Parts: sequence; structure tokens; C-alpha cells
Amino acid sequence: MVVIFLEPFLAAQAPVPGGTHGRRSVQILKVAQAPKLDGLLDEKVWADVEAAKDFIQRDPKEGLPATERTEVRALYDEKSLYFGVKCFDSDMPGILATELRRDNSFGNDDSFAVIIDTFHDHRNSFLFRINPRGTQYDALVVEESKDVNVSWDERWEAETNIDESGWSAEIKIPLKSIRFSASEEKPIFGIDFERVIRRRNEFAYWNNYSRNFNFNQVSQAGHLMGMVAPETGLRVRVKPYINTRMITQGGTNRNTSFLGDVGLEDLKYPVTPGLTLDLTVNTDFAQTEVDNQIINFDRFPVFFPEKREFFLEGAGVFEFGVLRAESIGRTEGIPQIKLYHSRTIGLSKDGKAIPILAGAKMTGKLGEKFTVGLLEAQTSDYQAKPGDNFAVLRLKRNIFSRSSLGLLLTNRQAKGGDYNRLIGVDQNLVFLKHMKVTGTLAKSFTDRIQDKQWMGILGASWEDDFFNAGMDYAVVEGNFESDLGFLSHVGVRRYEPRFGIFPRPRQSKKIRQFEFSFRMEHIVRLEDDQLNTQHIHLNNFINFQDGSQFRAPPHRQIENLVKPLYLPGGLIVPPGRYSWWYLPVTYVFNPARKLSGSFQYRHEKDYYGKGGRRQLIMLQPVVKLGRRFSTEIDYSINRIRLPGQAAVVFHLMNNRFNLALSRKWLTSTLVQYNSAGDLFGVNFRLNYIYRPGDNLFVVYNDFRIKTGSVTQLDRSLIVKFTHSFDF
Repeated sequence: MVVIFLEPFLAAQAPVPGGTHGRRSVQILKVAQAPKLDGLLDEKVWADVEAAKDFIQRDPKEGLPATERTEVRALYDEKSLYFGVKCFDSDMPGILATELRRDNSFGNDDSFAVIIDTFHDHRNSFLFRINPRGTQYDALVVEESKDVNVSWDERWEAETNIDESGWSAEIKIPLKSIRFSASEEKPIFGIDFERVIRRRNEFAYWNNYSRNFNFNQVSQAGHLMGMVAPETGLRVRVKPYINTRMITQGGTNRNTSFLGDVGLEDLKYPVTPGLTLDLTVNTDFAQTEVDNQIINFDRFPVFFPEKREFFLEGAGVFEFGVLRAESIGRTEGIPQIKLYHSRTIGLSKDGKAIPILAGAKMTGKLGEKFTVGLLEAQTSDYQAKPGDNFAVLRLKRNIFSRSSLGLLLTNRQAKGGDYNRLIGVDQNLVFLKHMKVTGTLAKSFTDRIQDKQWMGILGASWEDDFFNAGMDYAVVEGNFESDLGFLSHVGVRRYEPRFGIFPRPRQSKKIRQFEFSFRMEHIVRLEDDQLNTQHIHLNNFINFQDGSQFRAPPHRQIENLVKPLYLPGGLIVPPGRYSWWYLPVTYVFNPARKLSGSFQYRHEKDYYGKGGRRQLIMLQPVVKLGRRFSTEIDYSINRIRLPGQAAVVFHLMNNRFNLALSRKWLTSTLVQYNSAGDLFGVNFRLNYIYRPGDNLFVVYNDFRIKTGSVTQLDRSLIVKFTHSFDF
């Protein structure tokens, strides 16, 4: 593939890329007695160890010292790592700390984070973040942000204290909660620290302060030195569950049933220090949050993300053949092609659960160069359709400092012999610090289909803080299928050029950065070489110093329909070629305020023909009333009129209300309304986290769909308890 032609450039790479990598190091001290976790840092042992300090701003003023001092010290014993953090603050009343929900965004809060590259491979890492209330956020970071798995929850502790000098924290991370190489007597970890001062929208870092990289890019981290590897030993974690539920369903005649179940949520066994095996039996996902309601005005399928814990943990290992409709910047968009998407396992096309009888997954590292992912799952029969067996193999080999080559095999096999299989190879090449060249080639094998089963993606991009440019080219033949993946288009060629600049006014007190960019999605049908669809995006954003943003990007859309398009509300678009411009205007409010969120207005003239109209108003306010209660409103109104047809108004609501009694007692209520489907629903979740990874859930669902004069009811009350045992 392309790696052959780029070999002279790649071979010239240093073993570790430039930038800020290894610019700083800090020593860790071994202690015989662990410090008491109270957030006070008053034990003598903290004074005996070197501090990581002199943090440097990335924003608002790159390269200048942080406006407030931060000091971090590191200790360890035979069982755990400890970090003592002191965040000095000259304006103690200005410290912001409102979030009590674990793994939720600290977008309104001050925060401190540590990222640890335990294998020192400059690619993968463990991320731990806290706010001044001690609320915890953790994640697994794969391939320097290719996947950030927030669903990863391990046992670690944090306690904080706020006083007149600022706020402090003590963090305890058990060594059994993180993996590292057992072959090294004196391991060196990649490490970096981040501090966010929200009232100033200031981001400061100990080592990787360059705007050309983000915090998760551990190829730019510093070093944690001085550890002698302790004997952590292997362990087995067994996590069973028990649940009970009451379900009421039906229209005119409704039935109520009482059910109970037990099963194995997870059995976790570290095959090696870098490779973990997970087993599940009679898997239950009753506590998983419901999907947001969506009204699809497009002619292509909607992508829904995976939310189930078993499939999310280690998901980044399986990433393959992903093509996204991206903003020109570093924000990932909605996948258009994703050759492995675990949501296809155990869920029907309309989102109904298909029981999973058992599953096994092994993920992690083989030696220093290879990353492997193996998955096997068996579903039961569903609606007279025999159950399916799903199998996935993902293998990647690291080459050079930040590049990789990979292989993917997937197989869906039904009891009756029906099957779909896929084999693919990919490359992810990074050189000259900011240039990426990616490629994917795959072939599917489907029962009773013989030809036109190939697909390929080739892309190149340059991304730094000032300049972005790239081009993706994809071909998906008409009979290519990926039953374990997601494809928005088949039988097409897709071109996606993009270009953008991001200037920063040097002396502006109001504006932090501009964005001026161009992106085009140009999709051509293979069968007749005619245009299928085209979207042109002319982005112009203004990012303000306080974190707010204004967007007014003109868009042009072309749709070439060969058959009628049936839209919600009984609207019908005849075959033909349609083109129109539209201008969505969006304002995103300062996230540090009690009232934040965003507002959008969009008007589309000549929508699917002369005289057509589409108007969209989208309200997404976020209200923080102290640290216990918040609400996230998501309400939109679409008014659509097609030529020669009556106007139809659509209302869509996904409103969330959060009440946190403490860091362990959390409630969330989601209220949904979809006028297109005449659906009204309520999802209530009470989650008692009595220790990380072990929970008591109480979930109440009440969904009503009106069909004519009959209202279909789907109501359930679920109580689920999990408890893990370590051996």
C-alpha cells in the first residue's frame, strides 16, 4: 500500500517524534506507609518528594506561565500510585465546581487531570480527571485519541479540599487497575498533567503545552522516573448481577409480567500484564441509557452510538475502516463508514434488545509491537429468526514511532447457514509530526452473492493549530456488506476534499481564534457514474476567549433522486435533481456560566424544489443550579413545506434532568417527545455507586406511541444489582 512509497520519509523519523516529548521528567518516591487520603497534603512524606511545577499555558497565551501555580508530587508503594496535587488560586471564591456525576464533562468546572502511558509506547494511555469536589472521570485513550473510552471504570480514589490558598487533592490509583510491562525492572511511564481554570477559560500543562497537539497525544508527554516495578500479581474479577423487572405492554389489551434474572456481567482475567480476557453469560443491559429520539430528514440511515459497557471497554482496539463526515478541524463527525460497529450485536435494526447468551473478548498488547482484539458472541433466537454467532479478530502492528498496519476479520453466521464475512487490511501512517496517510482495503463474502463486494478508502491530511488540509477517497461496491458494521452508502465513489486556516488575533481580549474552512462531500453512483449527493460546507467560526462561539457557515446541498424520497409526515419528494443553499446560525454560550448551551436557527430556501422551505429552530440550553441539580434541554422545531404540498411542523424533545444527591447517589430523568412518531417517553435512572464498577440501579421506563385512536404502552420498572469479587 502507500507505506511502500513513503518508506524513505518514515524511515527518517526519530524513534520519538519532536514537539514537547520528554522535555520534562519527575521522580516518583517509594514509601513504606501510604498517605491518608483526605486531600490535605499535610503528611511529611509529600514534602520529601520532588514536585512537578511551572505549568505552561496552551490557552489563552501559548508558552506563557500559567496564571496560577500548580504543584504535583508522586509516590508509590507495593499496591498503588499516589498523586498529591496543589492548585493554588489567588481568587478562591472564583473556583468553579458544580459536577457530582462520575464521567460527566467538567465543561463548567475547574479540573485537574493526569494521563499515564504505562507501556511508554507513545500511543495508549489511562486518563484520570477530577474537579475540586473530588468528582471522578476516567477513560482509556487508544492511539492518541482515535478512541477515548469513557465507559472504562476502575477502582481508584480521590479526595479534595478547598481552602483560602486554592484547592488540593490526593489521588490513589491501584497498580492492579492499570496495566504495564512486567518485563522492565525499572519502568519509565509517559506522564503529563493538565489544569483548567474555567473562569478564565485557561488550559495549562506541565509538559505538552503545544497547540499543535492535544492532551491525549502521549507521544508528547513527559516522563515519570524512579519506579522499581512491584510484584502486582495476576487476578480474576468476577462480577455477577441479579435483576428483577415488572413489564406492562400493549394497546387496548395490556399485559403485565414479572421477571427475574441472574447472570455474569463480566469475568475479567489478565492473561498477561498487557492482555485481558472478558467473559459474559446471559448478558443484561437493562441499565443502559436509551437513545435520543431523532427525526430523519435524510435519505440515508442514522448512526446510533454504542452505549453498552461490555462492548465499549476496549472498543478502540477494534476501530477499523472508519470514514467520518468531519468538520475541517479536529472534531470527529458522524461515521459514514465503520466496518466494525458493535451495536449490530444483540440489537435489532429498530433498537430492540436481542438476548445475548454468552460472549468472550480478549484485548490488549502482545509484546511491544502488536495490539490484538478477539470477540465472540452468540445471540438467541429472535422473532422466529435463528440466533447468530458473531466473531471478530483485530490485529495491529506498531511501526515507526506513531504509525501502524492492521488486519480485520469479521464473521456473522446464522444457524441456518446464512452468513456474512469480511476481511480487510489498513494502515495509519503519521510522519512529519502532523501528516497522516491512511488506507483501508476490504472484501465481503455474503451468502448467495458472488461479485461487487470490494471497498477501499484512501486519505491524507495535515493538521496543526493554524492549517488543516486533507482529502479522502472511498469506493464501496454495490454488493459490499458488513453485517457487523455501518455503511451510509453502497455502490458509490466518495470524494471529500477539505481545507482550513485557524488564525489567532494576537492582542484581542475578546476573540481567541477564527476558523475559515471549506469541505465538500461529493458522492457518485457507480452504476451510472452520475452524481448522487453533494454537500458543500463553507465554515466560518469565531471562538471567543470566554469559551463561547459563533458560527454562520453557508452550505450548498445537491440531491439527485432516482426514486421518490419519503420524508416523515407524509411528505413525498419526486425523482429529480435538486439544489439549494442554507445558512445555519449558531451561538454557543460560555460554558462557565450557570446558563450555557447553544441556540441555532436555520433557513433553507427552495428545499427540494422551487418554493420549498425548511425552517429549523434548535434550543439546547444547559442550566446548572448549584452542584446538585442541572438540566439539559434539547428541543427543536422543524417546519417543512415541499412544492405543491401543505406545510408540516415537527417537534422533537430530548430533555434531561439531573439530580446528584452525592458523588455516589445519582439520578437522571430523560423526557422525550417525537411528533413524527407520536411518541412520548420517560426514562428515569437511579444509580447508587457503592464502589467503582459496582452499582445498584433502579430504572423506570414509560413510552407511549399513539397509533390512530390506540395508544401503545411500553412500561417497565427494573432493579439491578452488581457486585464484583477479586481473587
